[in-house]
Amino acid sequence: MKTLRRAWRFLRERTSIKTREAIQWVPSTSSAFREVSKWEPQFAATGLEQRYFFPHRFYFLPKCGPDGYKLARRMCGAVDVNQLWQIVLFAERPALDEFPQQLFFDNDLMWHQQQFNRGGQVATMTAYLQGRTLFTFAHHSDLVQRISRRREFKTRIEKVFKGWHRLMLNCVANFAVEQGIERICVPTSPFAMKHTDEKRHVQPELFERVYDRAVNHHFLAVREGQWWSIDVAANRNARIVARRADEAIENPKTVCLCHDIERGFGHRMNPQWAANADREAPAALDRMLSIERAGGVRATYNVVGEFLHEVRGKIESDGHCIAFHSYDHGSKQQLDRCRHVDYRIKGYRSPNSRLTSELTDSSLCWYNFEWLASSASSFGFSNPRLSDRMVKIPILFDDFDLHRGRQTFEQWRRMALDAIRQRYFVAFSLHDCYAQHWLPHYEDLLRDISKLARLRTLDEVASDMFLAGAI
Repeated sequence: MKTLRRAWRFLRERTSIKTREAIQWVPSTSSAFREVSKWEPQFAATGLEQRYFFPHRFYFLPKCGPDGYKLARRMCGAVDVNQLWQIVLFAERPALDEFPQQLFFDNDLMWHQQQFNRGGQVATMTAYLQGRTLFTFAHHSDLVQRISRRREFKTRIEKVFKGWHRLMLNCVANFAVEQGIERICVPTSPFAMKHTDEKRHVQPELFERVYDRAVNHHFLAVREGQWWSIDVAANRNARIVARRADEAIENPKTVCLCHDIERGFGHRMNPQWAANADREAPAALDRMLSIERAGGVRATYNVVGEFLHEVRGKIESDGHCIAFHSYDHGSKQQLDRCRHVDYRIKGYRSPNSRLTSELTDSSLCWYNFEWLASSASSFGFSNPRLSDRMVKIPILFDDFDLHRGRQTFEQWRRMALDAIRQRYFVAFSLHDCYAQHWLPHYEDLLRDISKLARLRTLDEVASDMFLAGAI
């Protein structure tokens, strides 16, 4: 393991802020973070009073934050996706001690779901590096701004974490100094409001507090058009220096079990077969969910968007991960139509593992996807990679040969278990429409796999890949 960690550090050091080299999945790695564990009296000189402080850590991730690429394009013009960074702020103990951990994984409260498999996530923003200037967008805290949905915690959350936006500005200042950035540009509140989702009810006072008053309280800032311009050298003493540290990310032998839930959509050229699949697949879905529930298994369900609303409740109630398997299994305009169904789902599984012209990294980032799954042969690699701000997750095999009669189930089972024994990472797919070939043996198959490897979802794998890329 020590040798693997050393190799990983070498790879990560080569992936500096200026490069575009892919970050590859390895069994054992680490994630860089910064932390400020306690308030010190000298912090008052930076404008950070003790009442605004809570112990925290933060990460600089090679990733577009929620709507980050879209906002960067609209507010800055042409954008190199590889210069987008997400800064994520987590609270630490003892600030967390009075709150239940499940509060930080409540999907109605934590709407953007940017926890990265970690508890205590408080706030996030996107930063865009253009030369020696850093632009920031979308400073927000789901926890604080949406806490009215959990009114029993509202008073304490607002009191303990009310300084989130001030701490986020310090995160940006640390990033800027470490990376040799000369100027930080924060949008003025009218500019930030102008580019806020039209569906949201905008509160001007909140935007003024986050984007105007806090910026001018902590920094010597000059308004330049639609931006507050902060000279980094002139504001060097306004920064609270955070301690850099690393945490281990242990990736045990991993299997990602995926289900491509498509009914007859993948076989419309054969109407009779498709009609049978439409009729039989719902019962197969219920059965596979029942078996996984009994076995305590969490899988990734890649669902055709057109009928997602019919099956989503039963899948999510068992804690499974949901991704899109296109909107209608077609070849055009799938991403936009998927986003009209749901705006938060992180993953996309390409139909038939075809990497169409629509599935570019920039297009996936524009539509807020964080990972793409396709066959290992379509990607040209067999372990997950993070490149161009997207995690690509290869599917090593599926059950299509069972459907075509090229393998018996026992032959397929031996192939699957041999692949799992021989590799540190395997992701594979099972289709609802082919369930008659494998579902009668599914309980035993899960038992065999669980003895060989740890079952994880593709959301979990993607989150660890982003953390592993932290600088």
